[in-house]
Amino acid sequence: MKKAYIVMAHKYPTHLHRLVDRLNDGFSHFFIHIDSKSDMSQFDSLKEYGARLLFIDRFDARWGKYGITLPLLEGLRQIKSCSETFDRIVVLSGQDYPIKSNKAIDDFYRNSPHSIFINFFQIPNLEKWPGKDRGGLYRFDKYYFGDRWYEILCSRTINFLSSYLRFLKRRIPNQMAPYVGSAWITLDMYALDYILKFNEKYPEYLHFHRNTFVADEAFIPMLIGNSTDEELLSRIENREKHFILWENDQSPHPKTLLKSHFGIITRSVDLFARKFDQNVDAEILDIIDEQILLKN
Repeated sequence: MKKAYIVMAHKYPTHLHRLVDRLNDGFSHFFIHIDSKSDMSQFDSLKEYGARLLFIDRFDARWGKYGITLPLLEGLRQIKSCSETFDRIVVLSGQDYPIKSNKAIDDFYRNSPHSIFINFFQIPNLEKWPGKDRGGLYRFDKYYFGDRWYEILCSRTINFLSSYLRFLKRRIPNQMAPYVGSAWITLDMYALDYILKFNEKYPEYLHFHRNTFVADEAFIPMLIGNSTDEELLSRIENREKHFILWENDQSPHPKTLLKSHFGIITRSVDLFARKFDQNVDAEILDIIDEQILLKN
């Protein structure tokens, strides 16, 4: 089974190399995005994978801002222009790691009745984001420019003005309903074509997300959630196949996985897990290798 991995990283080159090494089954290709703020020379060791690994154009992919959607789109475009046709396209972060062997991953994809795995749900979701968050609607009707002091000031100013000036109000294009979900997804070539064609036809959609808070968690989920393409919808399972632990529903970042979590990792039906931090607990990766990935 041919897989294309889009991996978005900004640090931990040793972990990224290890991630690619574990997923390198001789059939997979890797489309790697390194944040434009990172020192590219740290990742030179990845060049040993030759033509099977491509560094895609670099963007400032700061968390919370829409820049994270840009390497995803660029990765999809590179896959489309590639001479290979892939069975699955898997989007990972540079702090992910497989928790199933390559054979188990292939067997799952080959035998599943679905070929697209993405977590998505419509908002407002008052159970997940109660109170002033208004079920998550603030992501779509409020401007977000970033978390630096001057960006926060700018956001507050224009949001205040937009409550009085109708022309400043944020409006989702094409009468789309707001959806959010995970950025770490699995697609097939049909979904890839759908996403690229939609963005070519409606460039205002990407432009809208320039000011969406954590746009990467809305960009693809909204496309999927608003689609009426029956063929596309028939391919979807509403689960992203990532094992992730959260402190609670309001936590902005997942927990770092430790060796103490290995037991629940092994009981998971997911294929990948995040996030790992070699500076916090590197032993967990060794245990996964020994007990799962490299086990005879």
